[in-house]
Amino acid sequence: MSARILGIDLAPRKLALVVLFALAALIVSQLPPPAGTPNAMTGLAIVAFTVALWATAALPALHSGAIFFALALATNIAPTIPLLSGFWSNAAALVFGGLMIGGAAERTGLGRYVARALMSGVATYPRFIAGVLIGSGALSFIVPTTMGRLAITLPILMAAAKEAGYAPGSRGYIGIILTAVAGNYLTSYAILPANLTNIIALGALEGMGVPTLQYGPYLLMCLPILGIVKGLLFWAAVCLLLPAPPPQVDTATEESPNALSPAARRLAVLLSITVLLWMLDFVHHIKPGWIALAAGLVCLIPGLALARLEDAVDLNKLTSVFSLAAVLGVATVLTHSGAGTMIAQGLTQLVPASGATPVYGFMLITVAASVIATFATVVGAIAIVTPTLPAIEAASGLPMTAGIIAELTGLQALFFPFEAVPVMVGLMMGKVAAPSTLRILILLAVTGLIVIAPLQIAWLKILGVMP
Repeated sequence: MSARILGIDLAPRKLALVVLFALAALIVSQLPPPAGTPNAMTGLAIVAFTVALWATAALPALHSGAIFFALALATNIAPTIPLLSGFWSNAAALVFGGLMIGGAAERTGLGRYVARALMSGVATYPRFIAGVLIGSGALSFIVPTTMGRLAITLPILMAAAKEAGYAPGSRGYIGIILTAVAGNYLTSYAILPANLTNIIALGALEGMGVPTLQYGPYLLMCLPILGIVKGLLFWAAVCLLLPAPPPQVDTATEESPNALSPAARRLAVLLSITVLLWMLDFVHHIKPGWIALAAGLVCLIPGLALARLEDAVDLNKLTSVFSLAAVLGVATVLTHSGAGTMIAQGLTQLVPASGATPVYGFMLITVAASVIATFATVVGAIAIVTPTLPAIEAASGLPMTAGIIAELTGLQALFFPFEAVPVMVGLMMGKVAAPSTLRILILLAVTGLIVIAPLQIAWLKILGVMP
C-alpha cells in the first residue's frame, strides 16, 4: 500500500509519471519559439504539463490545478487578473450554487422523493439509461446551460441510482451519472442555446464579421446527427461497456411517495423559481451562474432548514471551483503566451495551396478541434481554431456556416473529462472518478470522428449547406 502526503498518492508509478511529464515540459520550454511569440513555448509547456496530470490522474485535480497556477504566476506568462478570473466567473457561480442546491435536495429528501417517482415503471437498465438521456435532453430545450441542468438533475439521479440498488462506484451508478453529465452535454451541441460552447464558438465567429446562425436553421443542421445519432451511440456504449442488472427497489421498506417534508416542499418552490429565471434570461439578462448562486445562498437561510452553513465550505465544493478555475486559466495562458497563435498558424499550414475539397476542409477542422481540445480544453480550442476558418474556407471552398458546424462536431468528440468544464465538474458532483469514464469517452470520441463527422457532412450536403 503506497504512502500519502497531503492527499498525494506516492505510488512509484504515479511519481514516475509526474517526473516524466515535468522533464518533457522542461524540454519543451527550452525550444526556440516562433518569431513574434517569445513566450509561446513556455506557455505550451505549462499547459501540456497540467493537461498530462489531469489526463492520467497522476496527481489529484486540486494539486494539479495548484501547480498550474503556481507555474503560471511564477513565470508571469499571463496577466494575473485574467488568469484568476475563473474563480469569480459565471461558471464558478453555477458550480458553487448548483452544489449547494444538490446538497439541499439530499438533506431535505426531495431528491429521493422525485427519484422514487421516476423509478416507477423502469424495468431494465437500458431503459433507465434511455430515460435519463431523453429526460435530460428534453430539459435542454428549457434550461439554457449544462451546469444549470446538472444542478437540477444530478441530486435526483444520484438518489435514483441508490434507490435502484446501484451503489456508488458500481457500473450501474457510473453509467447513470455519466449519461446525465456527458450524455446530456454532448447531445446538447445540437441545440443552440443549450450549450455554452455553442454560444462561445458562434460569438467568436460573429466577432469576425460573419452573421450568426439562428435557432431554427441551427437545429435543423445539427439535431439529427449531433443530437439523435450521437444520443443513440452514447446509449449503446453505456449499455455495452457499463452493463448492470435491472433496477431493484426495496418496496418492503419504501416510504409513502406522498411523504414530502415541509423543507422539501420549500426547496421545490425555490427550484421552480430558479428554473423559471433561467428560462427567462432573455428578459432579465442575469447570468445563470448568479441565479444558481443566489438560490444556493437562499438554501442557507436558517429558518428555511434547507442546508447548513458548513455545507457551503465543504472541501469537495471548494475543490470543484478551484479545478474549474484552473481549466479556464488554460485558455488564458494559451492566448496571452502566444501558444494559441502558434498552433493556429501550424493548422493553416495543413491546408494545401490548391485542390482541397470542402469535405477535406470539414474533416480538417473537425479533427483539429478534437485534438487541440485534448490539451487546450474546449474553450481554448475555440480560440485557436475559429480564427483559421476563413483561411480554410478560401483554400477548400467550405462555407463558413459548415466550418463552424465542423468545429462543433470536432468539439463533441471528447476524449477526456477535463476538456469540458461541465463534464469535469458534473462527475465531481456525481462522485464518479474520471478514470472510470475513459473507455466510454474515448470510444465515443473515435466514433465521433469516423461516424458522426461523415454523417454530418452527408446531412449538410442534403440540406444544400455544403457543395
